[in-house]
Amino acid sequence: MKVEDTTTEGIRGWECTPTEGQPDVADSSEKPTKPKCIPVVLREGWRRTSLYAIVIFLMVLIFLNIALTLWVISTLRLTKNGIGPITITKDGIKLDGKVWMVDDLIASAITTQTAQPITLHSHRNFTVLVTEPDRKEQAKFVIKRDAVECTGRVFEVHDARGGNIFHASKEEVRVFAETLAADGPGGVGVRSALQTPVLRAPPGFDLHLESLTRRLDLRAPQSIYLESRAGGIEITSHSNIKLESAVGAIKIDAPNIIINNLKEATHTENPQKNARSKKVYQLCACASGKLFLAPPDTFCSQRDSDTELCR
Repeated sequence: MKVEDTTTEGIRGWECTPTEGQPDVADSSEKPTKPKCIPVVLREGWRRTSLYAIVIFLMVLIFLNIALTLWVISTLRLTKNGIGPITITKDGIKLDGKVWMVDDLIASAITTQTAQPITLHSHRNFTVLVTEPDRKEQAKFVIKRDAVECTGRVFEVHDARGGNIFHASKEEVRVFAETLAADGPGGVGVRSALQTPVLRAPPGFDLHLESLTRRLDLRAPQSIYLESRAGGIEITSHSNIKLESAVGAIKIDAPNIIINNLKEATHTENPQKNARSKKVYQLCACASGKLFLAPPDTFCSQRDSDTELCR
């Protein structure tokens, strides 16, 4: 029966255990060799140093990328519902705070929270544009520094209940209000025509109908009614004032009718001495329709040589 000597041989084929026999005692004075389980690339020369440097560089780059990603998320406040003040909701986008729009904003509706105001601020102008899919402008509203412009077929203003207040189109302009008041020294200037059922002045103010360079016409299909309940009515003209009725008559109904600055006829045959002192005259008319005064005891006549009276 043979017994093998296990002291002289190692375990072969296990990791870094040398597969060869143990060196002799005579060879123990030589330098120990490096283990053969590490590749030569990692054990010798600049290749090992380069590989370690690349690994370290990749690790640093990964950590920097992770840190930068976390910083961007924290700065922009990225969440699953939105970015910072922008929250994506079921009906659209919700913005909290101030929002700066660099270019165009296209939206179907812009609303605010309950009991919160909305402010639209622009350094130059603010434009609201409604277009068709073919980029054809339908309506445009522009707010400039010193002007407000509206382009469209019809411009309307409604109250809180939906009632009409103002309507403007190419054909007409309507104001749906009980009173249209224009304050200022210039009043209201109308270039063509003004059509209204009632024209009155507010309490404590006078009503002036004035045409500086042309004539003033008052026309109505039935009648024109002038009333002053607490004062007088004055009609002043630089030239003639003409009252004309095509079918009916012109009626002046008053307890006292006074016509000042009428010329008097001086030609009478038997004048009464006390008639002039009483200032009693008869009202006469020329063939042209001009009125003059004559003494009450004579006929409405004048001298043939007097051409100034009925001129």
